[in-house]
Amino acid sequence: MTENNREKSSQDIDFMSSPSMQRAIKKSRVKQTIKYTFIAFLTSAVLLTVIFIGSDYLLNKKLRDNQNHMERMVKGANISGESTYYIHNLFSVLGETTYYKKIGGRQIVWDKTTKKIPVFGRTQTIHRGSGMVTTDSMDEEAKRTVRYNDYNNERKIDFYYPGLTYDYLPKELDLAAGLDENMLVEVALSFKEPMTLDQLSKTLGHENVNWLWVDTTTEPQRARMNDELDADGLKVKGGGNAFGFEVTEEYPYSASNGQGYISALKGASESSASVKEALKAVKANAKNGELLISGAVVTGTPEELQRFRKLDFIRASVLGVTIDKY
Repeated sequence: MTENNREKSSQDIDFMSSPSMQRAIKKSRVKQTIKYTFIAFLTSAVLLTVIFIGSDYLLNKKLRDNQNHMERMVKGANISGESTYYIHNLFSVLGETTYYKKIGGRQIVWDKTTKKIPVFGRTQTIHRGSGMVTTDSMDEEAKRTVRYNDYNNERKIDFYYPGLTYDYLPKELDLAAGLDENMLVEVALSFKEPMTLDQLSKTLGHENVNWLWVDTTTEPQRARMNDELDADGLKVKGGGNAFGFEVTEEYPYSASNGQGYISALKGASESSASVKEALKAVKANAKNGELLISGAVVTGTPEELQRFRKLDFIRASVLGVTIDKY
Protein backbone atom coordinates (compact mmCIF):
# COMPACT_ATOMS: atom_id res chain seq x y z
CA MET A 1 0.00 0.00 0.00
CA THR A 2 1.37 3.35 -1.00
CA GLU A 3 1.80 6.22 1.44
CA ASN A 4 -1.05 8.16 -0.18
CA ASN A 5 -3.39 5.23 0.24
CA ARG A 6 -2.45 4.89 3.92
CA GLU A 7 -3.20 8.59 4.54
CA LYS A 8 -6.52 8.27 2.78
CA SER A 9 -7.45 5.22 4.88
CA SER A 10 -6.55 7.07 8.10
CA GLN A 11 -8.79 9.97 7.12
CA ASP A 12 -11.59 7.55 6.35
CA ILE A 13 -11.26 5.90 9.75
CA ASP A 14 -11.16 9.22 11.72
CA PHE A 15 -14.75 10.08 10.70
CA MET A 16 -15.66 11.51 14.20
CA SER A 17 -13.54 14.57 13.47
CA SER A 18 -15.39 15.46 10.37
CA PRO A 19 -17.37 18.75 10.51
CA SER A 20 -20.59 17.04 9.47
CA MET A 21 -20.34 14.54 12.30
CA GLN A 22 -19.61 17.28 14.83
CA ARG A 23 -22.67 19.18 13.65
CA ALA A 24 -24.79 16.04 13.97
CA ILE A 25 -23.51 15.38 17.51
CA LYS A 26 -24.14 18.98 18.55
CA LYS A 27 -27.63 18.84 17.09
CA SER A 28 -28.33 15.57 18.91
CA ARG A 29 -27.13 17.06 22.21
CA VAL A 30 -29.42 20.06 21.79
CA LYS A 31 -32.35 17.75 21.08
CA GLN A 32 -31.53 15.63 24.16
CA THR A 33 -31.24 18.76 26.34
CA ILE A 34 -34.60 20.06 25.09
CA LYS A 35 -36.16 16.64 25.58
CA TYR A 36 -34.89 16.26 29.15
CA THR A 37 -35.83 19.86 29.99
CA PHE A 38 -39.35 19.28 28.67
CA ILE A 39 -39.68 16.01 30.62
CA ALA A 40 -38.43 17.70 33.81
CA PHE A 41 -40.81 20.63 33.27
CA LEU A 42 -43.74 18.31 32.55
CA THR A 43 -42.96 16.13 35.59
CA SER A 44 -42.68 19.19 37.84
CA ALA A 45 -45.92 20.62 36.47
CA VAL A 46 -47.76 17.35 37.05
CA LEU A 47 -46.28 16.99 40.53
CA LEU A 48 -47.17 20.57 41.49
CA THR A 49 -50.69 20.11 40.08
CA VAL A 50 -51.14 16.96 42.13
CA ILE A 51 -49.86 18.76 45.23
CA PHE A 52 -52.14 21.76 44.66
CA ILE A 53 -55.22 19.68 43.89
CA GLY A 54 -54.54 17.25 46.75
CA SER A 55 -53.87 20.03 49.23
CA ASP A 56 -56.97 21.92 48.11
CA TYR A 57 -59.13 18.77 48.40
CA LEU A 58 -57.86 17.92 51.89
CA LEU A 59 -58.19 21.52 53.09
CA ASN A 60 -61.73 21.82 51.76
CA LYS A 61 -62.64 18.54 53.46
CA LYS A 62 -61.20 19.84 56.72
CA LEU A 63 -63.07 23.11 56.30
CA ARG A 64 -66.33 21.22 55.89
CA ASP A 65 -65.54 19.20 59.01
CA ASN A 66 -64.76 22.38 60.95
CA GLN A 67 -67.89 24.18 59.81
CA ASN A 68 -70.00 22.54 62.50
CA HIS A 69 -72.97 24.86 61.99
CA MET A 70 -75.31 22.26 63.43
CA GLU A 71 -73.47 22.29 66.75
CA ARG A 72 -73.56 26.06 66.94
CA MET A 73 -77.30 25.94 66.27
CA VAL A 74 -77.89 23.91 69.43
CA LYS A 75 -75.63 25.70 71.94
CA GLY A 76 -74.38 29.17 72.89
CA ALA A 77 -76.77 31.38 74.85
CA ASN A 78 -78.12 34.21 72.69
CA ILE A 79 -75.23 33.87 70.22
CA SER A 80 -77.36 34.31 67.16
CA GLY A 81 -75.05 34.43 64.17
CA GLU A 82 -71.56 34.24 62.74
CA SER A 83 -69.49 34.99 59.66
CA THR A 84 -66.13 33.51 58.63
CA TYR A 85 -63.36 34.92 56.45
CA TYR A 86 -60.75 32.49 55.08
CA ILE A 87 -57.14 33.13 54.03
CA HIS A 88 -55.83 30.21 51.94
CA ASN A 89 -52.19 29.11 51.87
CA LEU A 90 -50.69 26.06 50.16
CA PHE A 91 -50.74 23.76 53.17
CA SER A 92 -53.08 25.56 55.59
CA VAL A 93 -56.05 27.90 55.92
CA LEU A 94 -56.56 30.69 58.44
CA GLY A 95 -60.22 31.19 59.36
CA GLU A 96 -61.37 34.28 61.25
CA THR A 97 -64.91 33.88 62.60
CA THR A 98 -66.99 36.71 64.07
CA TYR A 99 -69.85 35.89 66.47
CA TYR A 100 -72.83 38.13 67.23
CA LYS A 101 -75.48 38.65 69.90
CA LYS A 102 -78.91 40.23 69.59
CA ILE A 103 -79.79 42.70 72.31
CA GLY A 104 -83.23 44.25 72.04
CA GLY A 105 -83.27 44.12 68.26
CA ARG A 106 -79.68 45.34 67.85
CA GLN A 107 -76.75 43.15 66.89
CA ILE A 108 -73.34 43.46 68.52
CA VAL A 109 -70.05 41.67 67.91
CA TRP A 110 -69.58 39.25 70.79
CA ASP A 111 -66.38 37.40 69.91
CA LYS A 112 -63.77 36.72 67.23
CA THR A 113 -61.68 33.60 66.83
CA THR A 114 -58.81 32.80 64.49
CA LYS A 115 -58.13 29.16 63.69
CA LYS A 116 -55.30 27.57 61.72
CA ILE A 117 -56.47 24.56 59.74
CA PRO A 118 -53.48 22.59 58.35
CA VAL A 119 -53.61 19.88 55.70
CA PHE A 120 -52.20 17.45 58.25
CA GLY A 121 -52.59 17.67 62.00
CA ARG A 122 -55.15 19.19 64.31
CA THR A 123 -56.97 22.47 63.90
CA GLN A 124 -55.59 25.07 66.30
CA THR A 125 -57.30 28.11 67.79
CA ILE A 126 -54.50 30.67 67.71
CA HIS A 127 -56.52 33.65 68.92
CA ARG A 128 -59.83 34.27 70.68
CA GLY A 129 -61.05 37.81 71.28
CA SER A 130 -62.97 36.91 74.42
CA GLY A 131 -59.83 35.40 75.93
CA MET A 132 -58.10 32.04 75.70
CA VAL A 133 -58.15 31.64 79.49
CA THR A 134 -61.06 32.51 81.78
CA THR A 135 -60.25 34.58 84.85
CA ASP A 136 -62.90 34.45 87.55
CA SER A 137 -63.06 36.66 90.61
CA MET A 138 -65.61 37.36 93.29
CA ASP A 139 -67.50 40.62 92.82
CA GLU A 140 -68.27 41.88 96.32
CA GLU A 141 -71.03 44.19 95.13
CA ALA A 142 -72.76 41.51 93.04
CA LYS A 143 -72.05 38.86 95.75
CA ARG A 144 -71.12 36.34 93.09
CA THR A 145 -68.42 35.44 90.62
CA VAL A 146 -68.84 37.78 87.65
CA ARG A 147 -67.29 36.75 84.32
CA TYR A 148 -66.31 39.27 81.66
CA ASN A 149 -65.74 38.99 77.92
CA ASP A 150 -62.20 40.23 77.23
CA TYR A 151 -63.17 41.30 73.70
CA ASN A 152 -65.75 43.95 74.63
CA ASN A 153 -65.60 43.94 78.46
CA GLU A 154 -69.28 43.01 78.71
CA ARG A 155 -70.62 40.64 81.34
CA LYS A 156 -71.06 36.98 80.49
CA ILE A 157 -74.28 35.31 81.56
CA ASP A 158 -74.61 32.24 83.78
CA PHE A 159 -77.51 29.90 84.53
CA TYR A 160 -78.32 28.37 87.92
CA TYR A 161 -79.45 24.75 87.92
CA PRO A 162 -82.87 23.81 89.28
CA GLY A 163 -82.60 21.74 92.46
CA LEU A 164 -78.99 22.64 93.34
CA THR A 165 -78.19 24.37 96.64
CA TYR A 166 -76.52 27.79 96.44
CA ASP A 167 -75.25 30.14 99.12
CA TYR A 168 -76.57 33.12 97.15
CA LEU A 169 -78.98 33.46 94.24
CA PRO A 170 -78.61 36.71 92.26
CA LYS A 171 -81.73 38.78 91.50
CA GLU A 172 -80.27 41.13 88.92
CA LEU A 173 -83.54 41.74 87.11
CA ASP A 174 -84.07 44.48 89.68
CA LEU A 175 -80.73 46.01 88.68
CA ALA A 176 -81.57 45.73 84.96
CA ALA A 177 -85.00 47.28 85.41
CA GLY A 178 -83.44 50.28 87.17
CA LEU A 179 -80.94 51.16 84.42
CA ASP A 180 -81.23 54.20 82.17
CA GLU A 181 -84.26 54.07 79.85
CA ASN A 182 -82.01 54.51 76.81
CA MET A 183 -80.14 51.26 77.51
CA LEU A 184 -80.68 47.82 76.00
CA VAL A 185 -80.09 44.98 78.43
CA GLU A 186 -79.55 41.22 78.36
CA VAL A 187 -80.60 39.09 81.36
CA ALA A 188 -80.32 35.32 81.89
CA LEU A 189 -83.24 33.83 83.82
CA SER A 190 -83.02 30.52 85.69
CA PHE A 191 -86.22 28.74 86.69
CA LYS A 192 -87.10 27.02 89.95
CA GLU A 193 -88.31 23.97 88.03
CA PRO A 194 -87.97 22.91 84.39
CA MET A 195 -91.07 23.55 82.28
CA THR A 196 -92.43 22.26 79.00
CA LEU A 197 -92.62 24.67 76.09
CA ASP A 198 -96.40 24.87 76.28
CA GLN A 199 -96.23 25.71 80.00
CA LEU A 200 -93.53 28.30 79.35
CA SER A 201 -95.46 29.86 76.50
CA LYS A 202 -98.33 30.60 78.89
CA THR A 203 -96.22 31.81 81.82
CA LEU A 204 -93.14 33.51 80.36
CA GLY A 205 -94.73 34.65 77.11
CA HIS A 206 -92.89 35.55 73.93
CA GLU A 207 -92.16 39.27 74.02
CA ASN A 208 -88.48 40.11 74.57
CA VAL A 209 -87.56 36.40 74.84
CA ASN A 210 -84.48 35.64 72.70
CA TRP A 211 -83.27 32.19 73.72
CA LEU A 212 -84.28 29.17 75.82
CA TRP A 213 -81.90 27.09 77.96
CA VAL A 214 -82.09 23.27 77.87
CA ASP A 215 -80.33 21.67 80.85
CA THR A 216 -78.17 18.76 79.63
CA THR A 217 -77.07 17.43 83.01
CA THR A 218 -78.66 14.28 84.41
CA GLU A 219 -80.05 13.85 87.91
CA PRO A 220 -76.99 11.83 89.10
CA GLN A 221 -74.67 14.53 87.70
CA ARG A 222 -76.54 17.28 89.54
CA ALA A 223 -76.43 15.25 92.75
CA ARG A 224 -72.64 14.90 92.45
CA MET A 225 -72.31 18.63 91.77
CA ASN A 226 -74.31 19.36 94.90
CA ASP A 227 -72.18 17.05 97.04
CA GLU A 228 -68.72 17.70 95.62
CA LEU A 229 -68.67 21.36 94.58
CA ASP A 230 -68.57 23.97 97.32
CA ALA A 231 -68.36 27.34 95.56
CA ASP A 232 -71.43 28.74 93.79
CA GLY A 233 -69.25 29.78 90.85
CA LEU A 234 -68.48 26.13 90.13
CA LYS A 235 -72.14 25.14 90.08
CA VAL A 236 -73.37 27.45 87.32
CA LYS A 237 -73.66 26.88 83.56
CA GLY A 238 -71.79 29.47 81.52
CA GLY A 239 -73.84 30.88 78.69
CA GLY A 240 -71.25 30.14 76.01
CA ASN A 241 -71.45 26.39 76.61
CA ALA A 242 -75.15 26.18 77.47
CA PHE A 243 -77.40 24.15 75.18
CA GLY A 244 -80.61 25.70 73.89
CA PHE A 245 -82.14 27.48 70.93
CA GLU A 246 -83.14 30.87 69.60
CA VAL A 247 -86.80 31.98 69.64
CA THR A 248 -88.53 35.05 68.22
CA GLU A 249 -91.66 37.05 68.91
CA GLU A 250 -92.72 36.73 65.26
CA TYR A 251 -92.93 32.93 65.49
CA PRO A 252 -94.15 32.01 69.01
CA TYR A 253 -92.59 28.83 70.34
CA SER A 254 -94.62 25.73 71.23
CA ALA A 255 -94.15 21.99 71.77
CA SER A 256 -93.28 21.56 68.09
CA ASN A 257 -90.10 23.59 68.65
CA GLY A 258 -89.00 20.94 71.13
CA GLN A 259 -89.18 18.15 68.56
CA GLY A 260 -87.34 20.34 66.09
CA TYR A 261 -84.58 20.99 68.61
CA ILE A 262 -84.20 17.27 69.38
CA SER A 263 -83.90 16.62 65.64
CA ALA A 264 -81.19 19.30 65.43
CA LEU A 265 -79.35 17.64 68.33
CA LYS A 266 -79.50 14.30 66.52
CA GLY A 267 -78.02 15.88 63.40
CA ALA A 268 -75.22 17.61 65.32
CA SER A 269 -74.46 14.49 67.39
CA GLU A 270 -73.19 12.68 64.28
CA SER A 271 -70.02 14.78 64.33
CA SER A 272 -69.77 15.79 68.00
CA ALA A 273 -69.31 13.55 71.03
CA SER A 274 -70.37 16.34 73.42
CA VAL A 275 -73.65 16.83 71.57
CA LYS A 276 -74.23 13.08 71.61
CA GLU A 277 -73.93 13.10 75.41
CA ALA A 278 -76.19 16.15 75.62
CA LEU A 279 -78.81 14.38 73.52
CA LYS A 280 -78.83 11.42 75.90
CA ALA A 281 -79.37 13.75 78.87
CA VAL A 282 -82.13 15.68 77.10
CA LYS A 283 -84.00 12.45 76.39
CA ALA A 284 -83.50 11.26 79.98
CA ASN A 285 -84.80 14.57 81.37
CA ALA A 286 -87.80 14.77 79.02
CA LYS A 287 -91.27 14.76 80.54
CA ASN A 288 -93.50 12.33 78.68
CA GLY A 289 -91.28 12.82 75.67
CA GLU A 290 -91.53 16.64 75.83
CA LEU A 291 -88.47 18.87 75.97
CA LEU A 292 -87.92 20.67 79.30
CA ILE A 293 -86.71 24.28 79.55
CA SER A 294 -84.73 25.41 82.61
CA GLY A 295 -84.04 29.04 81.77
CA ALA A 296 -84.21 31.82 79.20
CA VAL A 297 -82.39 34.88 77.90
CA VAL A 298 -84.49 38.04 77.69
CA THR A 299 -83.40 41.37 76.20
CA GLY A 300 -84.88 44.84 75.82
CA THR A 301 -85.12 48.21 77.51
CA PRO A 302 -85.36 48.37 81.33
CA GLU A 303 -89.05 49.22 80.96
CA GLU A 304 -89.69 46.18 78.73
CA LEU A 305 -88.00 43.89 81.26
CA GLN A 306 -90.11 45.10 84.17
CA ARG A 307 -92.77 42.46 83.62
CA PHE A 308 -90.35 39.59 84.28
CA ARG A 309 -89.84 40.78 87.89
CA LYS A 310 -93.37 39.64 88.72
CA LEU A 311 -92.85 36.02 87.69
CA ASP A 312 -92.48 33.87 90.80
CA PHE A 313 -91.08 30.80 88.97
CA ILE A 314 -87.81 32.66 88.26
CA ARG A 315 -85.18 31.45 90.71
CA ALA A 316 -82.20 33.61 89.69
CA SER A 317 -81.43 36.35 87.19
CA VAL A 318 -78.00 37.41 85.91
CA LEU A 319 -77.22 40.66 84.13
CA GLY A 320 -75.36 40.29 80.83
CA VAL A 321 -74.65 42.74 78.01
CA THR A 322 -75.71 46.39 78.41
CA ILE A 323 -75.48 48.77 75.43
CA ASP A 324 -76.83 52.15 74.43
CA LYS A 325 -80.12 52.03 72.58
CA TYR A 326 -79.11 54.81 70.18
